Amino acid sequence: MRIHYVIAIAGIGLTAFLASEHAVSHRDTAKPLFVSVAGSDEGRCLEAANACRTIAYALRQAGKGSQIRVGAGRFRIERSEDLFLLVDGAIEISGGYDSTQDFARRGDTLSTLTGVPEEYRAALRGRGFHVIADTKGAETPLATKTGRLLEVQAKLQKGNQAGTCVSGRVDNLVCDQVDLLSHIPLNAVSARPAAGNDIWGFQDLNTGREYVVAGYNRGTAIFDVTDPTAPGEVGFVDGQNATWRDIKVYQSYDDAAARWRAYAYVTTDGTSDGLFVIDLSDLPHSIRRISYPSQFASAHNVYSSSTDFSTGLPLTDSPHLIIAGSGLDNGQYRAYDLDNPAAPQFVPGSGVPNFLTGTDSSYMHDAASLLITDTRKDTQCVNGAAYCELLLDFNEQKVAVWDITDITDPQHLNVSSSEYPQRGYVHSGWWSEDRQFMFVHDELDEQRSSLNTTLRIFSLADLTNPQQVGTWTGPTTAIDHNGFVRGNRYYMSNYERGLTILDITNPGSPELAGHLDTYPFGDDAGFFGAWGVYPFLPSGIIAISDINSGVYLAVDRSRDPAAGSLGFQSASFAATEGQTGQFSVLRNGNSAGSVSVDIEVVNATTNTSDYALLTSTLSWPDGDSSGKTVDLAAIADGSSEALELLLVRLVNPTGGATLSDQNSAHVYLADAGATSQIRTFSSDLEVAERGFGKAVLVLQRSGAATGAVSVDYSLTAGNAT
Repeated sequence: MRIHYVIAIAGIGLTAFLASEHAVSHRDTAKPLFVSVAGSDEGRCLEAANACRTIAYALRQAGKGSQIRVGAGRFRIERSEDLFLLVDGAIEISGGYDSTQDFARRGDTLSTLTGVPEEYRAALRGRGFHVIADTKGAETPLATKTGRLLEVQAKLQKGNQAGTCVSGRVDNLVCDQVDLLSHIPLNAVSARPAAGNDIWGFQDLNTGREYVVAGYNRGTAIFDVTDPTAPGEVGFVDGQNATWRDIKVYQSYDDAAARWRAYAYVTTDGTSDGLFVIDLSDLPHSIRRISYPSQFASAHNVYSSSTDFSTGLPLTDSPHLIIAGSGLDNGQYRAYDLDNPAAPQFVPGSGVPNFLTGTDSSYMHDAASLLITDTRKDTQCVNGAAYCELLLDFNEQKVAVWDITDITDPQHLNVSSSEYPQRGYVHSGWWSEDRQFMFVHDELDEQRSSLNTTLRIFSLADLTNPQQVGTWTGPTTAIDHNGFVRGNRYYMSNYERGLTILDITNPGSPELAGHLDTYPFGDDAGFFGAWGVYPFLPSGIIAISDINSGVYLAVDRSRDPAAGSLGFQSASFAATEGQTGQFSVLRNGNSAGSVSVDIEVVNATTNTSDYALLTSTLSWPDGDSSGKTVDLAAIADGSSEALELLLVRLVNPTGGATLSDQNSAHVYLADAGATSQIRTFSSDLEVAERGFGKAVLVLQRSGAATGAVSVDYSLTAGNAT
């Protein structure tokens, strides 16, 4: 069995955290919230008989895609943030409903609002509200602050200006150690979407260019972010109007065509779109949706297991798509093989049985996976061999852990279950690069338990009894949504607080390292602002998707600690079969303390018989800032082959050192005696004048990669002007 993933550090799995009561599903956000003068500000306002008393309270309970129905009577608006939401229309709020008819229809009387400036009277009347201008004049500061917020919103719609974070601000946004490289506002997207959702990305190995794939309420866009200061939309795939979309990317080598082919997989919840398959193989100029007969109409999430997060490359011989929260089998996960990535096929036997009698607890909301290569694959996994593949199942009530090494025979690994205090809705999570810790996001604990942002950290030393070893508490009540690890940084989409970056050098006690507030209208426990973050682009660029204002490209400036930052000297290296090649790793900046970093290898067109990595961990003593050299022996196999590619990546830095932007590199292996050749990737280019509107001529080097080469080119005019 081939394994692409080679790393010196130990892996570890997880167990389950089981709660005693069923959490309210995100599907409840399709239900309206009710507000009545006879109501009470408690509970969730989801029943007409248990309506809220104030619009402000209902806004705090609203989820993604919610609507609020307000009954007849008088209601006062006291916060500028609430007035902004009322005027902005980010949540569908309408008045004049007859509470005696269970809010099923509007009555003859409008809902009366006080505390609202008269300039908003006309706009709100069309939504069932009658505005009485406040005779006490208290609306003046409210109007002033709301006016400022609306000015900020108008600027967000045009796009924030890129810049460095100076004195805690970059353009309109509050920041700390994060610079803004560019902003793609919603109205700059060709489909003119009203809202954004999730985000992913990848590097195309045909060209080395980088892309972000972003979901919107109206479909999915692909942006070329190779120049992050000037991103360009390559294409948009229309879909049904929906709040939720999720995206993953898979890339594999086509031997017959001698090129890479990449595909994006998109799920949509609450519609009948099913699974979209988008062919990315014609980048950098175009994309296209492939006809695919989806087995399900909707699903909440899609995850690509055993794949590299930067490129979509397979890490083992058996990568799979994991579909979470579909309309089939209570939403339990379903696995699809990628033997033909243009048409994923369901794997019979891959579904998880309902293991809590009388419940639908097999519903999976989100997923993550990791490969275990230490002794725990033998002592704690069931089907482990050369490795054990774990699937982390975040399913509202718990985190269940499955051994999916044999995808047709999933094994539930937890022996005991424990519940963490103030559990609201177990939403998602990720794992540290040493496989020793898990970070868990609960999406409703801030609302339900009146908490500030709360991220829980669990030790995974004992897979049958994981223990919570830490909690990070944020400075506001903003909800934590999704997060990912790169090095000793945790990148978290923090809804109304935007992007939060944590230093997880000590995983059990994270520290705030950076921040970019993409939602400058509040820091409350609401479902506005940053939905997703993608930190895996090889360039180090961080992509953020904001529900209300679009996509941001940023750079983390927090990675200059006293211990220094670690990175490759170059983005690419070369070796010849039968010889030993070398690549260098630098300790940049400061050099306080002893530090180390591990080297991970991801096979692209190579396998482990093509090379021998002679060093898997690099160490520096206190004060040592010298570069370290790594030897890689290219093994002569006697076969005549094209130039082969593997990726090397730095992971798991210790001692407080961070990873620099250049934390991954390409290594090319050539046959002995091969000479360099240069060719164009494509013999002809078709470029539309609209859309991306840019011709990208790609030159590829073959034969050998050692030494420098150059080529001259010229342009000959045709009938283009």
